[in-house]
Formats: sequence, C-alpha cells, structure tokens
Amino acid sequence: MNVIFYFDPSCPFCWITSRWLESVAPQRDLTIDWRPFSLAVKNDELTPADNENPYAGYHRAAHRVLRVIEAAAPHGAERGKLYADFGKMMHVDGGNYDDAAIEIALGVNELPLSLVGAADDTSHDAALVASVDSALAIVGDDVGVPIIVLTQDDGTQTGFFGPVLQAMPDEQAALDLWDGLAKLTSVSDFYELKRTRPAGMPDTGSTKQPGAVGVCS
Repeated sequence: MNVIFYFDPSCPFCWITSRWLESVAPQRDLTIDWRPFSLAVKNDELTPADNENPYAGYHRAAHRVLRVIEAAAPHGAERGKLYADFGKMMHVDGGNYDDAAIEIALGVNELPLSLVGAADDTSHDAALVASVDSALAIVGDDVGVPIIVLTQDDGTQTGFFGPVLQAMPDEQAALDLWDGLAKLTSVSDFYELKRTRPAGMPDTGSTKQPGAVGVCS
C-alpha cells in the first residue's frame, strides 16, 4: 500500500507518529512517500509578528530545514532520511535547527555543505506552499501534522490528521494501531475520533532505537 506522510520537523507529535509508521511499514508492505508540510506556511508565520503563536519561532526554524530538504532532493537525497536525521537531532538528542545542525545532517548524508545556504533561499517556498496545499485539499483546512494519506484500491485518496501519539507504542500495539487505521479509512463516511490528550509534552525519547548513538545514527 502507498502511504503519503506529511511532516514538519518541529512537531514532536509528528515525529513520534513518523517513527511508528516507519516501524510498521516493513511488516505491512507499506511504501511511504514523505512530503513536507510547513506549519510556518500553514499558520502564516514566515514573518515574525507581535502576539504570535509561541511555537512560531520553532516553525520558522523547521521551515528553513524544509527548504534545505527540498534543495537536497535533486542531489539524490531522500526526504524521509533527511527528516529522520534532523528529527533525531531535535527530538531525541535535544538539539536545535541552526546552521551547525544543518551542516551536520548534510555531511552525514554526503551532500554539498553549500546547501546550508538553501535555508534562507525563498525560491523553495513555492514548492513548500504547494505541498501544504496538496495535503489540505485532501484532509481539509482545520489540521496540522501528522497527516497520513492512504490510496484505496479504487485509486481514491483518504487522509487524516493523526494518529497523535504520546509515546512510541510497542511492536504489537504499533501493528494493531495501523490495522485499525487502515480499516477505518476504508469506510468512506468515517471522519473523526478524538479525546483530550494528557498534559505535558510527548515522550519523544521513546523513539530512540536500542543501541543508537551519535547525532544522526
């Protein structure tokens, strides 16, 4: 099954969901198409403003990362791999999306370090806006990330915001969650399930793989 996953590198919930999806992909024969979804674009935060969302600065930093990922794609870089490297630096290792982090990710992926300049190259914004628009065309406007889009047997696409996870589920729970989601998306009249999430930030450290070391391992 082909699955589109829309990501913003700043969102810890998106990060956990992405690691869950990647963990179940081999066992459910999923092909993941990783696509950018800039929250800075969605929330009109590219230009700093008074009384803005307290997370706007993180969204702008992630937008710079998304520009670099787009610039790296013509060099053969995989969006999903770069997202994983950047995401681990922030959500597991506790780093920031500054130029030093961008240089590290580029180096690990054997990409030209000159691509760090793409972080401030607004020519990549048109593609990022188009990617956000493509997601919203499927799931509607009142969403953030994570967004998952599944292609049904008849070719139609069904997308949802979520699932939103507080921590990485264990292997069997991860598979059960996918199987339930796949079943729900096959019902054309299904739209939403929701409950209030626990207080506090999600446990992004739960995504760390056993034995993983280093910045981008």
